[in-house]
Amino acid sequence: MNWWLYLQPTRWFIQRVGFFYRCCTQWSIVSGILLPFGWAHAERCAFPSWHQKLVHQQRVSERPQLPFTVETPDGRFRLHYTLDGPDAVPALDQNGNGVPDYVDTAAALLQYAYTVLIDSLGYPPPPSDGGAGGSEGYDVYFVNLGAQGLYGETVPERLLPEGVFPRFTSFLKLDNDYSPADSFGGRPTYRETGIRALRIAIAHEFYHAIQFGNYGIARQGALLYELASTFMEWRLFPDTRDYEQFLPDLFQKPEQCVFGESSNAALGYRFALFGQYLYLRWGDAVLRRMWEHIGAGKHPYAALDTALRESARESLAGAWCAFLPWLYYTGARAQAGYFPRAAEFPMVRFALVERFAPPTAMSNGRLRPFEFRFLRVLFPNSRQTPDTLDVAVSAPDVAAVLRGQQQGVGYTMVCGEDIEGEPIGTTPYRLRIQGEGPLCRELFWNGGVPVVVAEGVYPQPYVVGVHTSVCLPVPAMAWLEEKGEVEFYTVSLTRAAVLSARVQIQAHRLVCCVGPLALQPGVYTYRLTVAGQQWWGKLLVQQGP
Repeated sequence: MNWWLYLQPTRWFIQRVGFFYRCCTQWSIVSGILLPFGWAHAERCAFPSWHQKLVHQQRVSERPQLPFTVETPDGRFRLHYTLDGPDAVPALDQNGNGVPDYVDTAAALLQYAYTVLIDSLGYPPPPSDGGAGGSEGYDVYFVNLGAQGLYGETVPERLLPEGVFPRFTSFLKLDNDYSPADSFGGRPTYRETGIRALRIAIAHEFYHAIQFGNYGIARQGALLYELASTFMEWRLFPDTRDYEQFLPDLFQKPEQCVFGESSNAALGYRFALFGQYLYLRWGDAVLRRMWEHIGAGKHPYAALDTALRESARESLAGAWCAFLPWLYYTGARAQAGYFPRAAEFPMVRFALVERFAPPTAMSNGRLRPFEFRFLRVLFPNSRQTPDTLDVAVSAPDVAAVLRGQQQGVGYTMVCGEDIEGEPIGTTPYRLRIQGEGPLCRELFWNGGVPVVVAEGVYPQPYVVGVHTSVCLPVPAMAWLEEKGEVEFYTVSLTRAAVLSARVQIQAHRLVCCVGPLALQPGVYTYRLTVAGQQWWGKLLVQQGP
């Protein structure tokens, strides 16, 4: 088989097919270099060189040459490191066993990952490399990856003779210290550092080793490879919050985070939350069965659909539609029964916010396969906050993904009193959503609550070290959850601080609250801007005890 032709469609797969933790959903190829939009610097993608070498039956990547090795007691892992030069690991050896504590800790974490993934969850171990690293143990090399923007790298090495999709032996590269001083593109490389970063890199990369060695690298479906490996960080270490760095993209840029873009590996980081959802609802069996079906030659999305039907008695389309409320109930809307940390997640951005004007409110657009969109209709009420209809719509078209089609499905939403459609709770309104293809929707009706406009700023004065926030009055024409900006000025009209806030209800008062404030004692003038309107006031700041 001509592996060049087979692997050519997957050249986007991921930077070094490893753990490229960088925030992008669109890419540009310029002179053979993969450039993520929005970054000043990009590193050369190693994947094109892999298939070039495979054509000539060469080794995909040379292994680092490091002077020291140690094996885990069970012989399953062989760790390679140095104490000198830019790749040096921290030399601290508190137990005096002659092995740096950093390497000892990595060995223990690798054994833990093996115990969970293979002994407990039932995955097969990565295939043997035949002693290429000096023993039968799976090889792990510690090198300086921080300046490359990498947490780790799973490197395919030797093509295996059997498998529908190309399978490889592999080895891992992990960073030598995960230092908070490491940077890439002008930003810190690591959100979690030190051992906390080491452990999630091991979970992520060792799971890649299992994927590449046992099930193969499919031409399509790279999103699911990264989704599963990023999810596995949380599965093995539930206290990690590293994955949360991708949530603002998912919640605030849903038009750029389209689950149906199966070949977009970078989106897998953002949709690791879907892996959490699958696990919290149906346990570990769904992903394991997905990989088994991929190994048998199914398109990864067809494999996930089949795995859900077998393990959850649900289709991928049905599971996806039931996922929409999990995206809605986050932040201030969080409630029990959804993501454990939902209250700390961002809130989804609405593509449409429309104030209802009789006789109808209407919206239309197009949705790509598995794109989700949230729409909001506000029903004004002079004595309370508006009644609110929030609608989540999506086009979970598995067949389109399998065909590689992205043109999308047109839809129209109409809401009003005198229309044909489904009732909205006990209200007099009805809703009708029509589409050119498969659509699903979830409705969320939120009745307004009585509020009064706050008479003034409170607490007044604001005491540094005592009060955690200050609340500013918002006129009644502002809408709940609307974004606002607060600017504080000194008496000489020098801007001292700029803070963002949302309109909220506190003790039946409509306010924007910000804080804690890092202001020196004194009198400040503030300007609150909401929906293009501005209101001014004054605040006295005092030093606490």
